[in-house]
Amino acid sequence: MQIGNWDDGLLTELSETMIDASICGLGQAAPNPILSVLKYFPDEV
Repeated sequence: MQIGNWDDGLLTELSETMIDASICGLGQAAPNPILSVLKYFPDEV
């Protein structure tokens, strides 16, 4: 079930910014689920 359209480019950009800007390992790992969904299930997003 698809609820709405997501901006894949914006999600990727925000994830990369979060990884680069975070000084904590948890902050660097937080975007991993989003990046994995975009990589392995692009048609579901």
